[in-house]
Amino acid sequence: MRKWNDNLWLFTAEEFNKLPEDIELISINGKKAVKGKEYIDLDTREKHIAYGVTDPWNHKEKHLFLMFGLCQ
Repeated sequence: MRKWNDNLWLFTAEEFNKLPEDIELISINGKKAVKGKEYIDLDTREKHIAYGVTDPWNHKEKHLFLMFGLCQ
């Protein structure tokens, strides 16, 4: 995970693959998409896709995001 701006944290493609289905993600342009239900472009820039989450440390998947941070 990498902090994109004050609100959005982006995932690598590897991290994306570990995310649960039905998680709502937000793109760098503010578009929301649900993994497994909507198209999410996995094109990367500097190893990160253009989708992530806001406030990861208070998200219901925070345990998973903590593991991402520890693995960096």
